[in-house]
Amino acid sequence: MRTLAVLPSRFQSTRFPGKPLVPIAGKPMIQWVFEAASRAEGVDRVVVATDDERIASAVRGFGGEALMTDPDLPSGTDRTAAVVDLLEERFDCVLNLQGDEPAMHPETVAALVALMRDQPDLPMGTAACPFADLDEVFNPNAVKVVMDDRQRALYFSRSPIPYLRNSSRFDADFRPWVKPEQLAHFKRHLGLYAYRPDTLRAFTSLPPHPLEQFEMLEQLRALAAGIPIGVADTPHLSLGVDVPGDVAAVETLLRARGLVR
Repeated sequence: MRTLAVLPSRFQSTRFPGKPLVPIAGKPMIQWVFEAASRAEGVDRVVVATDDERIASAVRGFGGEALMTDPDLPSGTDRTAAVVDLLEERFDCVLNLQGDEPAMHPETVAALVALMRDQPDLPMGTAACPFADLDEVFNPNAVKVVMDDRQRALYFSRSPIPYLRNSSRFDADFRPWVKPEQLAHFKRHLGLYAYRPDTLRAFTSLPPHPLEQFEMLEQLRALAAGIPIGVADTPHLSLGVDVPGDVAAVETLLRARGLVR
């Protein structure tokens, strides 16, 4: 199975303009993402999809490959699909790894590739890791996913799912008390997707779904359309960068992995 990893990366951001080029432990953020994807077993080619020559120049400067895409494309998924159409080489699986995920672990990327390889009938996949603590379960920026017995997604939400209806204890903020053994049933969704090329084209042709718009979670468009999403388990947390304050947390995580001194 030949796999392409596309890293959508745009310069303009309402909350953090130019963030793909922000230094993280001495390297631009997009370089961390590129290197993680390149080290992942099963990935054959890595391409940064951007709409800004400054990002493309930086990527080429550290030896990466970058392609220019239409600045009017509405999402990173659309940018990923545009790269597939630009390339003459054909792939069996296409990864969409957002350019603001500098802490994505290569083993997580490899686990998703393996999932798509081992289940050739699976049209789409993603990844999830355990929650380390209860506070993150109630953080709306940490997306939750619940799965069926085949490890396929049932639903994604910013709310805590599953909901502990029969809990009789509450914490100081009146949230249901979660026992340590119950915490294992909460899974944190990670910003990484895999598609069969035909599924990617079909997905980007669909209009946004109301569930997607309510939660601001694009993957709900796929579930609403009946597209199964397999979920690869990983022990490795990944932290995205949305605002300047997120950089310090990412550097701390990279330091804990021994990647930053």
